[in-house]
Formats: sequence, structure tokens, C-alpha cells
Amino acid sequence: MNNPQVVGGRFLITRRLARTAHSIVDLAYDTIDHQAVVIKRLAPTPRGLPIRSAARAFLREIKIVQSLPSDIPVTLLTNQRHSQPFFPFPIFITMGRDQAGYYYAQRYIPGETLASILAAGRPRDYLRIAINLCRVLRRLHQCGIVHGDLHPQNIIVSPRAEVSFIDFGLSRYRNQSVPELVGVGRPGYTPPEQLHGVAVDERADLFALGMILEELLPLAELPDTVAEYVMRLQQPLPAHRDVTLPEVEAELTDALRADSLPVAPPRWFITALTVISAIIIAIFWAGFWWR
Repeated sequence: MNNPQVVGGRFLITRRLARTAHSIVDLAYDTIDHQAVVIKRLAPTPRGLPIRSAARAFLREIKIVQSLPSDIPVTLLTNQRHSQPFFPFPIFITMGRDQAGYYYAQRYIPGETLASILAAGRPRDYLRIAINLCRVLRRLHQCGIVHGDLHPQNIIVSPRAEVSFIDFGLSRYRNQSVPELVGVGRPGYTPPEQLHGVAVDERADLFALGMILEELLPLAELPDTVAEYVMRLQQPLPAHRDVTLPEVEAELTDALRADSLPVAPPRWFITALTVISAIIIAIFWAGFWWR
């Protein structure tokens, strides 16, 4: 880049991360705090919302990102005994307006999207990832926030199987009315009531979680209860999603414990080992008596 773009006299743009119907997302370097950050800029396209509706959604997103918990990390399962602190939500830094319009900055979350991981095949740590998804979503709901746009592209997974949610552009507070977002969502993950435009609660995210778990987990290899819970999460009517995140997490945790138990050797192996041991003992004693 011959003429690096600097935003707010502080953030040096390094590369484009995404271009959505309503925004531009860039990776940048914070020249004050010397860290990687994400700059999200309001930039609606003709295929997106009208400018006023997009601006209302953008300002709501900023407000929600500002309110995300950043002081108390969620306890997540990892595949390593020691790992560095990990926060599962974006951390707001600042917002501003320049000649190109409104923007805000948040701390960059390193890792790989769950979408790219699944594209390469099912990960080895699928149960840990699934349990961490439940824990992070439960923490978000404790704050009264509905993500509203959960799908594999908006989930970052660290090498230690920790997860973080990104892109809160369709988020809202529990039972908050957001008429400008009627019909907006990710096909296959957004529940019917959200697309219809009614005020939604945590069960909207449960629908998306059910779809994600079906992609992530080998349900045929897990206890039947896991598949039953996933099916209940995917119900089109919110009242029929009658399973809680703690219940799903507990069942996944039991499956992880069972998967971690040592596998008993097959019977033929034990029989062969017994025979071989008997032969070795016999040879030893035969040699002893022939002396």
C-alpha cells in the first residue's frame, strides 16, 4: 500500500477483512496501544438497508459492543493445560467520524472462523468447541443481549478450542423491537420469528446454535440425547425450543468425559497376551530346570 490510510489519526489500515451490505471491515494497527484492531465503517450498499435504517442499526451495534463484558472472562475448556487469557467478545476501543463517515474500533480477535475450520473437515476438538459455544452464548444472554446473527462465519476459534463471537450488526437487547431489521438475517440460521420482525428473546440464538451444532458434531456417534437436544433447538416455533443451554452443555460434557476414558483392549488382544505370557514363563522355567 503506497499511501497507507490512517483513521482517526491513530489507526493504520493494513488490509480489508470484509465487505458487507452495510459496512466495510478493515484490519488496522493501533499506533497508540500497539495492537491489532478492527475498524468497522458504516457503508451501506444498494443491496442493503436504506441509509437511515443502516445508521440506526450501526449505532445500536456500537452501543451493544460497548456494553459487552470485557472484565470477566468466560471459563472455557481448552486443549492445553496453560493458555493465555482469552475474552470471547470484541472489546470496544473508540468511535468517530471522518470524511468517509462513521466508524468504530474494536480489539482484533486472532483465530480462524468456524466456517473455514468446517470447510477443511470436522475438528478434533469438536466437543470442546461445542461446550464453549454454549458457555459463551450463556454469558451473552446473561447480559440481556441476543446476538441475532450466529453462524460459523461469525465464530472465531483459537488454536486452543476457545471461541469468540464477532459481528454484532444484527444484535439487539432482549425483546427489543428493531423494525429496520425485518427480513434481515442469514438463511438457514436465522429463526422464522426474527425474519418476521417480532421482538425476539434468547431462543432466537438457540435456533442458530442448533444449526451450528448439527454441522459441528457427529451426532450419529454421540448419545441419543445430544441429537434430541439439537433437534429441539432447531424447532421453528420458539415455544418448542424447550431446552436450556446448561442442559445442552451438561450433555456435551458427559460425552466429552466418556470420550476421554481409556478404551479397553479387545478380548482377542487380552487372550493373546495371556498366551504369550504363559509361553514366556514356561520357557523361563524350562531353561531354569535344564541347567
